[in-house]
Amino acid sequence: WLAVAAARNAAYDRGWLQAHDAGVPVGSVGNLTAGGTGKTPFVAWLAGELRRAGRTVAIVSRGHGGAPPAPVVVVEHDPARPGHAARVAGDEPAMLAAAGAADLVVVGRDRVAAARLAAARGADVVVLDDGFQHRRLTRRLDIVLVDARDPFGGGRALPAGLLRESPAGLARADLCVLTRAAPELAARDGWIEPDRLPPEFAAQLARLGPAAPPVCAAALRPQALELPDGRCVAPDALAGRPVLLVSGIAGPQGFERTVAALGARIAAHLAWPDHHPFSPADARRIAEALRESGAELVVTTRKDRIRWPQDAPQPAVLDVGIETAAGPRIVARVLDAIGPREPDRR
Repeated sequence: WLAVAAARNAAYDRGWLQAHDAGVPVGSVGNLTAGGTGKTPFVAWLAGELRRAGRTVAIVSRGHGGAPPAPVVVVEHDPARPGHAARVAGDEPAMLAAAGAADLVVVGRDRVAAARLAAARGADVVVLDDGFQHRRLTRRLDIVLVDARDPFGGGRALPAGLLRESPAGLARADLCVLTRAAPELAARDGWIEPDRLPPEFAAQLARLGPAAPPVCAAALRPQALELPDGRCVAPDALAGRPVLLVSGIAGPQGFERTVAALGARIAAHLAWPDHHPFSPADARRIAEALRESGAELVVTTRKDRIRWPQDAPQPAVLDVGIETAAGPRIVARVLDAIGPREPDRR
């Protein structure tokens, strides 16, 4: 796997494979590993910050797990059919569209075509979701997210492990964000010195020398708990309550740690693979586990709620978001890379 990734990167580096322009500036957010870094919350956060800076933002995604009716689709959220967008576009784009994270969300296997459609619909900047390895689309900036607890996915490549490419690929990054970072790192508003970084990660940056990107940190924090009746309360409402966790995400252990840190008593955790399409059989299993575990509440993630099986017990949804003191520095770096909005747009 790593050899194939290295060969493909070399082909782009040497000009044997060509990148294509979307007509508007593109900033990519991606990983070295397969999931678990908090990429989707970060994409939502960055798109929101760019909108607050006055930009018209599209998020472009491949739409993993979806079955779109056309090669390129603008994701529409329909509250009357909450699972429809996930079936068409995939759970993460559907979640981003439902949250209103960007002016529009576009999915397509051909992300060049998707980005061009976003430009035609009025976007003046595209945030490319999960785009670090997708070099066919020209970008002004590559942001790479790295999990502070396991920077390189145990060091094993796909399919046996999590690495999508060699850690040396960080030399292509313009900025690295250490996610799931300790509070003292996430509270730093500037670039982080190597001696404060996880040793494995710091050693890799040292090997890159001058090509190493600047690093800042962010934390994933619980923001709200949406109860089954639709009311939103503070996440610490889980304290002391026996709960059944249900997830189909990369890194379910992180979800479990987050809920436990809120003081909940985890009676059981049903963990399916990332993007798992819930079935009627899964709904019955959830109901059975709720009865047998003695839990008084099912708790799931926002991403799983988008795909929730119709006949399963209604869950509480724990929303998490990005918190970083380095936010202004990250946004300034992105705005500097993408440049000012063209005067003929909006």
